[in-house]
Amino acid sequence: MKLIIFGSNGSTGLALVQQALQRGHDVVAFARQPEDLKISHPHLRTFKGDVLDLAAVRAAVAGTDAAISALGVRMGQAQSTTRSQGTSNIVQALTEAGVRNFVSVSTVGAGAHLQTLPWIARFLLPKIVGAWRLEEAGRQEDIVRASKLDWTILRPPRLVDAPVTGRYQIGTTLASGFGAKISRADLATALLDQIGTWKFVRATPTVMG
Repeated sequence: MKLIIFGSNGSTGLALVQQALQRGHDVVAFARQPEDLKISHPHLRTFKGDVLDLAAVRAAVAGTDAAISALGVRMGQAQSTTRSQGTSNIVQALTEAGVRNFVSVSTVGAGAHLQTLPWIARFLLPKIVGAWRLEEAGRQEDIVRASKLDWTILRPPRLVDAPVTGRYQIGTTLASGFGAKISRADLATALLDQIGTWKFVRATPTVMG
């Protein structure tokens, strides 16, 4: 399958690219600075572009079979709407190109999901993560849900750097404790596992280690 990966030069995105290639997929890695990938592979093509540039996103998705977005906001980054605006461009470009399969990363506590969590999480998450980050992830989710794509949104808790294990929990009724976490490598595995299986089409499961 030919996959396009957005946010490919982030930590999760890099793991996605590596694991997708290991699984035998043809990969298009979309990034503003694709040289940061430092990966060479006969089934890898990099595409230099900005997700805020709809024309670039349109050009990149042409001929692909599915898309995965690892767009996010790193701690310390200035407040912006890049995540939601970029997702809007991705959804529009995929829809126009007839590419129906889309898997996206969100976060535990995004948007309205925050109010379903225990009170301690409702109180602390906005302070730790940043209320605007949760609101921005909520806007991203709303854009994906409103689309006609065959989408899946994964909500991970705290992300950590650790080797891939291939083991994780996933479910739409999975309750994540305040100390829940998942490695970026295992999140990448969970995202890729949605491709072709589509167990959670038009669903927003939580995924954690």
